[in-house]
Amino acid sequence: MKKKILACMLCAFAFTCTPIASYISNTKTVFAVNSSFTTIYLETSNVKEITGSTNLSVFCIKDESGVVTQKDTIYALKLNNGFIFQNKPEIVTSGKYQDKVQFEIDYQNPAIAYITIQKQTDDTDGTIEFHNLDVAPSETSEIDKDVILSLSGNNTYDTIKVGTYKESPSSYKAEIKIQTLEASKKPSATGTATAGKKLQIRIDDEEYGDIMVSEDGTWNYVFPYKSSYLKEGIHTFSIGYLQGKNTWLSAVSQEFEILPEVPKTTATVTFTVGSNTYTYENKTGYLESPPFIDSNGRTLLPLRAVAGTLGIDTQNIQWDNANQTITISIPENKANQNKKIIRYKIGSHTITINDTTQEIDSTPVIQNGVTFLPLRTLLNSLGITDDNITWNADTYTVSYEAEKINS
Repeated sequence: MKKKILACMLCAFAFTCTPIASYISNTKTVFAVNSSFTTIYLETSNVKEITGSTNLSVFCIKDESGVVTQKDTIYALKLNNGFIFQNKPEIVTSGKYQDKVQFEIDYQNPAIAYITIQKQTDDTDGTIEFHNLDVAPSETSEIDKDVILSLSGNNTYDTIKVGTYKESPSSYKAEIKIQTLEASKKPSATGTATAGKKLQIRIDDEEYGDIMVSEDGTWNYVFPYKSSYLKEGIHTFSIGYLQGKNTWLSAVSQEFEILPEVPKTTATVTFTVGSNTYTYENKTGYLESPPFIDSNGRTLLPLRAVAGTLGIDTQNIQWDNANQTITISIPENKANQNKKIIRYKIGSHTITINDTTQEIDSTPVIQNGVTFLPLRTLLNSLGITDDNITWNADTYTVSYEAEKINS
């Protein structure tokens, strides 16, 4: 006697049985798989778009085989395209399967669920209904790919299309935004997106890696080493949601420029206490007021003259008479990006560099209309390190190696 099992979807999917091998009609597709033991028919006329977690309503297996099903017989339900089973549904059984069925998800591979017949049945008809069975996509699910459910076991096999995975407009709570894009010394980018989502980075349409959006909805990306091979000129930074292996969604782009490196130029600069001249690049410069030693024994240098030896333009030096403050803005590149802001206040024992306050032992002063600062305080704040500064106590001369700042 042949065994005939009917697997059907109710509510979400409508099934009927027709004893033929296979055919395609205008409204439905029927598959039949024949073996020496069984004939199985699956049919659906309601294939739908799936945009996220989906309730299959009622899925049923109907057995009209007229033969006994042995104890511990196992049927497997399997989903493709990265979809997984999410819950243990309510099971309603009748006939030969009454109170004899167990449903269990394989939690090591939740794309598979097992239906176990726990007791031997008689040879009457029987049905197994699964109510409110939820399935959902995972990170490997691919947009616009069909979702197929297969039934196998006990010498049976069949598949049925339950839907097509589609992007949901509401699946992402927020659009991707690029807040900063810095392509100078340490290329990086920051922005916002949906918390917990995976983003893919592309530069000039080449994949550069994946990052995760943090719980607060922000992301941060530091360009990898290979970005140093980017040629001078305009490039495009793009970032989008990565869904599955190949699907890129809601991408946004922003251009950035790789600027040519400016050759560094250095020269030895020498100031002498009490002298109205200084030397720079073997040339002589003239001072309105000479360097001097204050009551604390500190040597003070004229601010504007020192700044000039570093190539800082006078337009980047601002005097605030009301607050008795002088501010220097130093751009890090020709695009005028990432300015270093230094503030000196007359009579104050602190200076401020990019909102960070530093204490100094001698205060800035004005003498003969010229602002003076302690030599190491001034030179260090402008980027000249101590190992590039030389003090000659015999000649009261200070020398330093100056690297021009290209403003």
